[in-house]
Amino acid sequence: MRLTEIPQNPAPPGWTLHEVAAADGVKLRAAVWPATTAQPRGTMVVCTGRTEFIEKYFEFIGEVLARGFAVVCFDWRGQGLSQRIAADRTAGHVHRFDDYDLDLDAVVAQLLPGSPQPHVLFGHSMGGHIALRYLAARPDVFQRAFLSAPMLKAWMPALLRLASTPLAWAMRWLGRGEGFTPGGKGNDGLATPFEQNQVTSDRGRYDRNNAILRADPELAICGPTWGWVGEAFASMRALRRKSFGARIKCPLLIVGAAHDRIVNQGPDVTLIRNVRSGLFLLFSDARHELVQERDEVREVFWKAADAFLDAA
Repeated sequence: MRLTEIPQNPAPPGWTLHEVAAADGVKLRAAVWPATTAQPRGTMVVCTGRTEFIEKYFEFIGEVLARGFAVVCFDWRGQGLSQRIAADRTAGHVHRFDDYDLDLDAVVAQLLPGSPQPHVLFGHSMGGHIALRYLAARPDVFQRAFLSAPMLKAWMPALLRLASTPLAWAMRWLGRGEGFTPGGKGNDGLATPFEQNQVTSDRGRYDRNNAILRADPELAICGPTWGWVGEAFASMRALRRKSFGARIKCPLLIVGAAHDRIVNQGPDVTLIRNVRSGLFLLFSDARHELVQERDEVREVFWKAADAFLDAA
């Protein structure tokens, strides 16, 4: 196991690497940073998005450490340097979305005991989606959670969305569950010029994240498989039910981006109305990856996060 550092993306000091075994035996890469203050404010578990990896969050982790928290960050199965699932290691694949629950279960069970309280859960996109599943299934583990653009509904034309689920299930029935969706094979994002990207308006951070992948290509994955799409759409439908939000007990902050073309923010608003204590904030001039955005966007993001984390 390793962490990949490049000059423009050094790891915050003090980390230790851990191999975490999920209940089904899948091995996960995780990193832990102890709090750097004499009186820690708690521990934050960072759940990354689809295609992402620990190294992409070094800047964010450093900012969390500076606020007095310990940090736990890990790679989901099938991506980063955790165990790959599909025969083609570049495929964005999972057998069941329930398997991601096993990953977070294992990280919490093996790395959180003895860590400073309170425990805070952060998740972005797919990581935010799985975080919501966890908060609803185990409402007493985390005392607070904040999510960036959680994956509750894909941004796509309505007809394509309607066709995606039956097509994905048909491809799985035909034995093509590990097959790439159109345009996914070989598409690790490195060929996408900044001007055509849909995740951030910050060129420096976009170039930095691509430089990490060029320095360590084993971190990359490409497009999703039909199996992943079928599981994702089924799980998103479940999380959009009105009854789902009522199962979340801890205070919840969701931040979304008005120019997001990866996920749709409408279900965020519906969900936040149904949780016991929730707040939704929309950033008018940002794209999908809020923590990878321009400094002026991130400054407001952190003001909102700090107010939420400090609130009684």
